Amino acid sequence: MTILAEIAQRVPQMGDAAPIAGSHHRPINERTTGSFIMWGPHRGAALLAICAAGIAASPALAAEPAETGAQDSGALDTIVVVARKRQENVQSVPISITALTGAALQQRGVARVGDLVGSVPNLTQDGGGSVLGAMGIRGIVSQTRNIGFDSGLGVYVDGVLTVRPNAADQELPDIATLEVLRGPQGTLFGRNTTAGAINITTRKPSLDGIEANARTAFGNLGTIEASLFATAPIVTDRLGVKIAGSIATRDGYITNLFDGSKLNNLNRKSLRGGLLWKPTETLEVALSGSWLKQADRLLLGQVADNTSGGLAGLPGYFTDPYTVSQDHPSLQSREIWGTNLNVDWHVGGFTVTSISAYGDNRSRLIDDDDARPIPLSTSDFQDRARQFTQELRLASPTGGKIDYLIGLYYLHQDADANRATTVNGPPGPAAFVGTISSISTLKTNAYAAFASANWRPLSGLTISGGLRINTESKDLVFDQTNSSFVPLPNLSARLHRKDSNLSGNASVSYEVVPDTRLYVSAARGFKSGGVNPDIVGSTDISFGPEKAWSFEAGIKSDLFDHKLRINAAGFYTDYKDLQVSALVGAAFQIRNAAAAHIKGFEVEVTARPVRALELNAGAGYTDATYADFPGCAPATNCAGQRLPFVPKLSLNAGAQVTQPLGEGHLTGRLDLSWRSGIYYEATNTPDGRLPGYVLVNGRLGYSFAGDRLTLALFGRNLFDNRYRDYSFYLAPFAERLVRWAPPRTYGIEMTTRF
Repeated sequence: MTILAEIAQRVPQMGDAAPIAGSHHRPINERTTGSFIMWGPHRGAALLAICAAGIAASPALAAEPAETGAQDSGALDTIVVVARKRQENVQSVPISITALTGAALQQRGVARVGDLVGSVPNLTQDGGGSVLGAMGIRGIVSQTRNIGFDSGLGVYVDGVLTVRPNAADQELPDIATLEVLRGPQGTLFGRNTTAGAINITTRKPSLDGIEANARTAFGNLGTIEASLFATAPIVTDRLGVKIAGSIATRDGYITNLFDGSKLNNLNRKSLRGGLLWKPTETLEVALSGSWLKQADRLLLGQVADNTSGGLAGLPGYFTDPYTVSQDHPSLQSREIWGTNLNVDWHVGGFTVTSISAYGDNRSRLIDDDDARPIPLSTSDFQDRARQFTQELRLASPTGGKIDYLIGLYYLHQDADANRATTVNGPPGPAAFVGTISSISTLKTNAYAAFASANWRPLSGLTISGGLRINTESKDLVFDQTNSSFVPLPNLSARLHRKDSNLSGNASVSYEVVPDTRLYVSAARGFKSGGVNPDIVGSTDISFGPEKAWSFEAGIKSDLFDHKLRINAAGFYTDYKDLQVSALVGAAFQIRNAAAAHIKGFEVEVTARPVRALELNAGAGYTDATYADFPGCAPATNCAGQRLPFVPKLSLNAGAQVTQPLGEGHLTGRLDLSWRSGIYYEATNTPDGRLPGYVLVNGRLGYSFAGDRLTLALFGRNLFDNRYRDYSFYLAPFAERLVRWAPPRTYGIEMTTRF
């Protein structure tokens, strides 16, 4: 099944669609694969050599196609996206987008959203894990560590916003396409997308045939991975069903000498199912449900240095990056489930779309704050959020000079949090036990009306624009009590805040020659204000909205009979009242920075010089600095300092070749990514800077039995590069904590299709 057909099942048909712009060949074929892996003692360096040999051995090779299509002519695949709620060739959309199909994700070893960072220019994350961590685009990484603060990066699955930002790291067992949209996307995606959006479209149930594929893998560190996708019609052409799931487990790679446990393990499970009912040719009803459960012994920090700080000289510091001694267990857990009903009704050339969704997200984080074998400080954070959303849209027919889309949106969210930090100290004979705890409930209601339109006054020229009116209210009940020696206030608050805003975007694109488009755009982003239901250091726990103006110019070009694709964009973003985490007393809480200026670019190149070889490369540059930020730390203004978590430069490159061999074909792939150093605090303190690093991943697979069976070797971090991927300043003890990333992993997998 082609990806165009796959998307056609998933996305509402907007009337009588015009041919997809720029599609001069058949669109990309989509296949989901599965695997079973027999583990062997292969070393990463040997795997790298094998992959390189596989590449060198082939004069030409393409990705393993389920059907012939663009590969027959050697042209690059056409990828269809729904970034503007319509099916469009990604090359015709005036937005900086990285679009990957499910097959491309598997080839690059991307099993979940967090794995995308190495493949997408200017996408970054802070390394704080699935519960407390954050991702961002173009310099904006919002650490959403409490229920009163939202991310500037929205993640959507089949048109539905995930329940809280810590639900963003989704498993990807049944993906049709994944789109990373850079820059403010508020007009169509709505609330809290000032940085951008990740738009995931899953595969829908089949109405005309049975399809199943499975993947299993085994590797070092006790790695076990498995995924499954199956679909079949219940009533041909009328009713279909699908099921998809995944498991991923891995032993920890950091030894805790205190109790002999292994930390930083992996333990995740996911399940997604769906029904597709098409009672008539004009009505389509899709009911979906999903579940994800994760429980890892996450090591949030290990002692970086034992010569300075309030705990200098105490036990718990090791020169071996994979050894710690901590007296309290660590845990990050999530259990997330959701269901959504998508209805598309095509009438008179128009399409009416309704998306109704409900979701529930429970998370917990347990941490040994002091990171030592001494009972000084531990934390236990428990959050829950329940969310209902409703979206209604009317889309006009396409193919004429003007098309448009209008809609309404509603969100209701009930969230609660129970957070406690126990502090024993200060150390010595007068030590005592105290606790800082907070209990909070938060109700959020958001309403929006939006419209967008495209006008084509001349051949090749398109003028686009849209507006969105947002109104959002939050009601908080918050109580904090403190019996510890840490100077934090006792506080009881009942707060109500309401924010309203008009945001929008405008763009002009022009096809200067066939398959080459230039565009310029401007967008106004808005993220509503919020509150700090956390362990706080100030009685002022409310913060205001942030606003952004973003300007972008770019080119999208397919050259040499679609064998070379070059996409590039430059941008400038002006943020006002940027919402950031700042040290207030002895705790971090969200405040508004006065201003920040961000500029940079992205370049992505894909080439298929011969049918058997595909090359890709990407580069992202981000110069993100505060224009003014008084109070970023006590008596400190961070004006001129770089925004935290943001590398100035990110690079990625990949090569994939396929060589016929015997009754099948051999496919080898290498991927490289490099990221420059980042700071972890707005103050840009030297000990809070982590240096850049390079990673190389590889895969060598042999497909046979009519392409129904694939055996492959894989390796991640093949050169066993040891680097730090997280840093945190523990203010009460003046201690710097870091965490070391996983070492080399490798294994064998088997994929079956039937």
